[in-house]
Amino acid sequence: MAASQSKKKWKKKDGPSVQEKVEELVSILEVGVKNFSYDPEVFKAILEMKALMPNYSFRNIMVAKSQFPNASFIASYKRWQELGRNVKKGAKSLKIFKPNFKKAKNEDGSQSNEVQLVGFLTVPVFAYEQTEGEPLPIDKAKITLDGDCPEARHIIEIAERIAAEDNCPVSYGDAEGSNGYYVPSLHEIVVEESLSINHRCKTLVHELVHSRVHRHDDKSTRSEKEVVAEGSAFVVCSFFGLDTSDYSFGYVKGWSDDEEALVKYGSQICDISGRIINDFKKLMEEVKEDTPVIEVAS
Repeated sequence: MAASQSKKKWKKKDGPSVQEKVEELVSILEVGVKNFSYDPEVFKAILEMKALMPNYSFRNIMVAKSQFPNASFIASYKRWQELGRNVKKGAKSLKIFKPNFKKAKNEDGSQSNEVQLVGFLTVPVFAYEQTEGEPLPIDKAKITLDGDCPEARHIIEIAERIAAEDNCPVSYGDAEGSNGYYVPSLHEIVVEESLSINHRCKTLVHELVHSRVHRHDDKSTRSEKEVVAEGSAFVVCSFFGLDTSDYSFGYVKGWSDDEEALVKYGSQICDISGRIINDFKKLMEEVKEDTPVIEVAS
């Protein structure tokens, strides 16, 4: 498409163009994330969790996350029971490594007091997200979007249609401890069914961005993908009347690997959210045209 045609498509009859509005929302996102500061209670909750949980090596945490990407805290089945939580029915254990030490032997064959590492054993653990039961400190730190507004329901309806046109199934069910996820190999989106309508809407748009942009993208880092997806979700939802700043600012801040993350990814967010907004607007017009006008006799 020629540049002149692209600009024409983005232009509104009155007021700012879609592109101008998107750029304004990205600026709001940048300022909001930059000025975002974590509630002291969140840090307190994380420290309290650290005091409760066993210490696992970075390697073991990465091994657990490779099996269950949404894992935040991991512990043994017994430890979760001690904390008043049960492993959910059907949850599969995660395997991590445990060092295997044995006493060394002296030259005469007798046992020495010296202990040597002879290898590693695999042991089962479970992620916090795989458990249920007594609330833990981390539950106090969870940020959610409450509410059920018409704008969110409208965005959900259009997002589901856009996904359907791309042959990307959307389902609502158990998102395995996350708010939602996109599976590139299956090209499908799952959204946690227990979320409020407003939070469900934001999550669906977030995963829609992943499905449109990151399906075959193996070059981007996880943090880049999440910053771009959440930033775009904020812009798209805000454009159509749903303010997700209470959630999105903190989410983007958490995934920003440096202070300049939004500067680096800002142009991507502008481009992606602009394209998705135009897709929304086009489909909204088609739905409007297909809706029959019922004349009421006077």
